[in-house]
Amino acid sequence: MRTKTLAVVLLLVVGVVAAPASAGGFFTDDDDSVHMRAIEAIADEGITKGCNPAEGNTRFCPKDVVTREQMATFLVRALGLPAAASSFVDLGTSVHAADIGALAAAGITRGCNPAEGNTRFCPKDPVTREQMATFLVRALELDPAASSFVDLGTSVHAADIGALAAAGITKGCNPAEGNTRFCPKDPVTREQMASFLTRALTLDASPRVVVTPNQDLFDIELGTSETETVAAITALLGPPTEDGPYACPYIVADNMRLVRWGSLEVTIFTVDTGSGLGFAGWRYGTLGGVFESGGPLPEHVELPFDLELLDPIGDAEAVSGEPIENTNLTWRIVDLGYARIEADGFAINPSAPITGVDVGVGFECE
Repeated sequence: MRTKTLAVVLLLVVGVVAAPASAGGFFTDDDDSVHMRAIEAIADEGITKGCNPAEGNTRFCPKDVVTREQMATFLVRALGLPAAASSFVDLGTSVHAADIGALAAAGITRGCNPAEGNTRFCPKDPVTREQMATFLVRALELDPAASSFVDLGTSVHAADIGALAAAGITKGCNPAEGNTRFCPKDPVTREQMASFLTRALTLDASPRVVVTPNQDLFDIELGTSETETVAAITALLGPPTEDGPYACPYIVADNMRLVRWGSLEVTIFTVDTGSGLGFAGWRYGTLGGVFESGGPLPEHVELPFDLELLDPIGDAEAVSGEPIENTNLTWRIVDLGYARIEADGFAINPSAPITGVDVGVGFECE
């Protein structure tokens, strides 16, 4: 077995309170969406900020329909276009006016009333799927193409829909029937838009580990059974890169199973120790300063309390106000995640909130 150095961090209440967050990352209302990773990807890129600015943009509103003015802003952020004025007569006091002008200046939009000379943009109208296709084809300068969708009829957007399909940006709208249709007249929802943009811009939408004070790993709660825990993470990340008895001779060594996906390590109780069976905790770090493949990317590990993944463990002092016991460990991490080990006898307490980082202790393990 490889030699490794592990760091255990005791997580205690020290009065540092982090803002509520979702196990999915930026937003609290997208965890059940099949488009969640795409939503997180466009949030990573600053393409979306959220849908409730008055409440701190904690929500994304994935099922809401995208309006034409919102689409303009999404595309302007995605493409980095400069703001511009426009001659459209119906923008009024829209906060998206400069972005609509930018889209028009770039030739991505022409207007919404061609019979009257395209003097209007119709900013509040919903964007349909066929309109979205043309917006993206112009933005990406894709070549027109035919498609096999059976529901395009005489749509003026047919060649653009074909171009989007040829580029792999759209798959269709009826996956249960083999994606034979595109549903061109349907409005685009915000979550669908996230997937369109993620594919169009080839953004990284791989799984993320989000460390928050009130969530567990990938929404897997502490105490989840051994079989369910491993199956759930394997479904996200693929087969583990290591799986075996826990090697470190501390706490409950003979009763633990270590399952590793690259730099992500998950510990599971296999024998009842009085603290229960199943998922006990997890950690993410480096071995000798190197991140290992097979798990989430380092940039997808989001930490609370303004801590950075590569900060030495002692840097938590700046956040919690309490010193961390520095060690000469080769692992560079901030905390253990959700082992939630209390000071009184190392008891696992799944319901105890984590509001700060207080003490760090290192162990050498063979």
